[in-house]
Amino acid sequence: MTKLATLGARLSASLAHEYAPEFGYCRKTATVTMEAGMDVGAVLRLSAGVWVWVAAADVATLPADVAVLIETVKDVPSATAGAQQFTILFRGPAGVADGGLLYKGVALTAPQKATVQAALEAKGIAVRTSV
Repeated sequence: MTKLATLGARLSASLAHEYAPEFGYCRKTATVTMEAGMDVGAVLRLSAGVWVWVAAADVATLPADVAVLIETVKDVPSATAGAQQFTILFRGPAGVADGGLLYKGVALTAPQKATVQAALEAKGIAVRTSV
């Protein structure tokens, strides 16, 4: 059977709420280093002025600048690897769903997720944990 389409992650799977989305208060367009497997909901950290995908090894030294990829116009999984302009959620008040957040490589442990959650919440982005 022929495959008709492949859909990436939906914004509604990761973004629970956002203050004044019509004004873009919590979001901005930023340079993100696109990597294979990255999609909407990817947790990002700022590194040398560019946003990069958070891996388990990054959590121990996670900077204060964290964000979530919330691009809705471009097809994120089909984007070319390297520097791309994407929309990110970089401050609150906003909320994201823990189950919709994506990390590079292997899944994070509970303590690592708690560290990322604390970093996001420090930016005003509440994390709703899955039940």
